[in-house]
Parts: sequence; C-alpha cells; structure tokens
Amino acid sequence: MIALGQRTRTYPVLLPGTDTGQERRVRRRARRSPMLAALLLAAIFVVPAVIYITQKAQAARTGYSILHLAKEVEDLRGESERLRAQVSSLNAPARIERIATRELGMTSPAPRQVTTIEITPVPARGPATAARPEPSLLRRVGAWFLGRDTAAAEPRH
Repeated sequence: MIALGQRTRTYPVLLPGTDTGQERRVRRRARRSPMLAALLLAAIFVVPAVIYITQKAQAARTGYSILHLAKEVEDLRGESERLRAQVSSLNAPARIERIATRELGMTSPAPRQVTTIEITPVPARGPATAARPEPSLLRRVGAWFLGRDTAAAEPRH
C-alpha cells in the first residue's frame, strides 16, 4: 500500500485595510447579453431569407404580368386582324359601286364623258452639277490649305 500525504492548498486572502503593496487590477470580461447574441444570430439567418423570399415574390409578380401582357397582345392581334378584314370588305369596289348607284343615285359615265390625256415627261435642264452653288471664299481658302485644289480652283461665274 502506498500512503498518500495530506494535500493542502493556500489561497491568498486580502483583508480590508491591509495593503500588499501591489495593486492588482482584475479585468473582468464583459459579459454579453444572451439576448443580443440570439438577435444577431436571428438577423444572420432571417435577413437573407426575407431578401430571398422578396426576390421570388417579385419574380412571380413579373411572370404574371408577362402572361397578362402576352394575352393582351394576342387579343389585340386578333382584333387587328378583324379590323383589317372589315376595312378590306368596306373598301371593296363592288360595295362602293352598289352604294353609289342605289343610295346616292349616281350612274356610270357615258363613253363620250371619259377621255384620256397623254402627258409627256419634261426633260431635265442641264446637268445636275450646274445647280451646285458656288463655294464661298472661306470654303475655297480651307480647300486650298487642305490640299483640295478642285474647290479652290473653281472659276467664279
């Protein structure tokens, strides 16, 4: 058997009014509130989740808007085709002639009331370059400095 000795520990005790000569500054660690840590942890997880959900909701709203607008475009295209058909039926020559003769009392012209006039084309006057205005003095000097002698050397009329 092994015999163990008695263990003793000594703890320093400072009594009031006694000065040890050494001032010990005991730093106490600031305790953080558990509520602050919980709020910070919640903010770390909740804020990105709220942003994500907001983006998804906005994307869904945009998708519904696109679907609504596509349906509206399709409806307007159908209405446009219907209106084009109505315009072509209203512009039909047979319909116009029927309205003119029945409702307005018009008649077709007699052959002697219709004549043909021939129009001959008028020839152009001179070449197209003759209609060009004379370059100003400033343009001629600029052309001379830039080496474009054609504009500077043109004779004055």
